[in-house]
Amino acid sequence: MKRLLCVALALWGMAAASAGEIEWARAGCHVRSGTGKPCASDRWNNQGAWVDAEGGLHLRLSRMPDGQFACVEVESAKRFGFGRYAFEIRGPIGDADPDVVFGVFMYPPAEVGPDGTNEIDIEIARWGDASAPQVNYTVWNRSHPGNRHAVLRVPDNAVQSSFAFTWQPGVVSWESPLQNGREVVVRGDVADRPQTLVINLWLYRRPEPRSGKEVEFIIKSLGP
Repeated sequence: MKRLLCVALALWGMAAASAGEIEWARAGCHVRSGTGKPCASDRWNNQGAWVDAEGGLHLRLSRMPDGQFACVEVESAKRFGFGRYAFEIRGPIGDADPDVVFGVFMYPPAEVGPDGTNEIDIEIARWGDASAPQVNYTVWNRSHPGNRHAVLRVPDNAVQSSFAFTWQPGVVSWESPLQNGREVVVRGDVADRPQTLVINLWLYRRPEPRSGKEVEFIIKSLGP
C-alpha cells in the first residue's frame, strides 16, 4: 500500500454529547470514568476533557473535591489505519513532572490484540526519574508483548511543539522539530490493522504530581 491515508483529525469545539462522551473529529469519543490502571490514583475523571472554540482538545489532571487527583483519557469511536498523524501539543513538555504521563497512541481493540501489543506511542513522560529524557516513541510488537523505542531529551523550557508519526506496513517513523533532524524509525513486527486513537494524561506510580499542582495539556490536529 503505497498511498498513505492522511487523516485530518480536526478537533471541532462541540459540547459534550452525553456524560462521558465528546464530539471530536466529526465523530464521538469516549471519555473514561471509574477506576483502573494505569492511573496510580485509581480514578478517571470524565469531566477532565473538553474541546475549545479553536479546536484544541484539553486534558486536565485535576484535583477532585475530596482532595484526590483523577486522571483523564479519551478514545476515538472511529478506527484508523496506515497514514500520517500530526499534532500540535502544548503543555509542560520540557518541564514534565516525573510522575505524570501524557500519551498519544494507537491502541488495539480486543480482536486486534491484547494490551501490551500493537501500540504506536508518543509519550511525554519521565517514568519516575526527574533526570530522564522527556519524550518517548514506542512500538509494541504485534505477535508478542515487548517493545522497541527511542527517547528524546528536549529543552526544559519547551512548552509547545508539533509531533507526527507515519505508520506504514512494517515500519513506523516519528517527526518533531525537537528532534533537530534526527531520524527515528522502527521496522519489523508492527501493527497492521486499524486501531483506535487514545489520548491520555495520567499518574505513574504516585497518586499525585510531585508538584501537587494540576497539569493540563492541549492537543490540536495539524491536518492532512
